[in-house]
Amino acid sequence: MTARGVDLFADWDRRLGDGDGHRRDVLLSCGAVLHHCAVVLAAGGWAPRVRRFPDRGDTDHLALVEVIEAPARAADLELAAAIGDRRADRRPYRAQPLPVGSMEMLHVRAERAGLRFGVVPRAHWGRSPEGDVVLQYGRTGDAPADDAVLVVLGTDVDDDRMRVRAGEAMSDILLAATAMGLASCPLTTPLHDARDRLSLACEVFDGEAYPQVLIRLGWAPDGDPPPALGRRSAQETTVWAV
Repeated sequence: MTARGVDLFADWDRRLGDGDGHRRDVLLSCGAVLHHCAVVLAAGGWAPRVRRFPDRGDTDHLALVEVIEAPARAADLELAAAIGDRRADRRPYRAQPLPVGSMEMLHVRAERAGLRFGVVPRAHWGRSPEGDVVLQYGRTGDAPADDAVLVVLGTDVDDDRMRVRAGEAMSDILLAATAMGLASCPLTTPLHDARDRLSLACEVFDGEAYPQVLIRLGWAPDGDPPPALGRRSAQETTVWAV
């Protein structure tokens, strides 16, 4: 935090490995943080202006968020309220159709952010005995798909800027789904396999876009929601320089 706004920097110490997929995961997470920040600011009466990669000499400086006073819109308040309710729900979902028009609405939100939106065919994904989602291209499937819908977000260019944008779009879709009462769970590990990622790109995007993240969508099973995951404190992640 500085007098000019909120600066977002990548923390590469959080990367879980040295592969390109692990780098992509960090950028997606940063994009989600950026979108959450913009949503909270807008709901608090501050219109955010996001400048991505504002410093050509520092590629770790992912964004600068500048603000001006502006009345909060109903849509801003709805998304902000969803932040505290959202969970990464890895449980099997109920066999119940999604609300009419919900997929179309999420598709529009993705395209508005400059992302491609597609649905992964049920024949090409499943859940392992441990409950992990796996893509199934060119090998025997671990298990059939469950009753979730698995969507994929893709970008026309596979660079850091668009990976951050994909994280922003992912956050927007997750919060919008939560506001509709849907369960959701973002997934990136299945895309760490380069062959599966390429096969998915060819099938869903005709080879014209790069898959960045998968999202399971559906109705949560009966019972209590999953507990909220622990998050790093503001003291760990924020430097105040004002």
